[in-house]
Amino acid sequence: MALMTRLARLVRADLNAILDRLEAPELVLAQSVREMEQALDQERRTLAGLDWELERLARRDQALAEDETRATDALAEGLAEGREALARPLIRRRLEAGRRRAVIQRQGVERGAERDRLAQRLAAHTSRLDDLRSRADRRLAETAPTEDERSPTWERDPVRWDPDTGVSDAEVELELLRLRRRQGVTP
Repeated sequence: MALMTRLARLVRADLNAILDRLEAPELVLAQSVREMEQALDQERRTLAGLDWELERLARRDQALAEDETRATDALAEGLAEGREALARPLIRRRLEAGRRRAVIQRQGVERGAERDRLAQRLAAHTSRLDDLRSRADRRLAETAPTEDERSPTWERDPVRWDPDTGVSDAEVELELLRLRRRQGVTP
């Protein structure tokens, strides 16, 4: 049994080594950057939705507060004039508005906490993306061929190289991602 386990481990190691050689690290990095940007865009949209929800709750709370104030004023006026028949509906309206406001304020606190957690996560993810971009830039700088390395064999590399410009496809992809990010365009 130990022999089979060792053989299986060798086969897996060889397959992983072959896959590592087939993958173009620059293209994998560019794809990782794209995926992270898409995830960040989704988080930004979610954050904007939470901001909108908080604004809606605040407007609704304000409207209920005004309704509660009007009911309180009308109740005081009615009681001063001795119209107790109007008092009961006004009291009901004021109490209902107060209870709705309590629910809305609780929802606002919950949404606010959710928004804060998402904003912190977004900041951390943005930091990670910036780190990944800088590592990708360093990787591209390290792997850029010298004049001596640019030979016909270089063109067979999975990352196509244009010997006239010295720009790889991976560099083009990374620059496209940077431009999209600056212009706010999502891929």
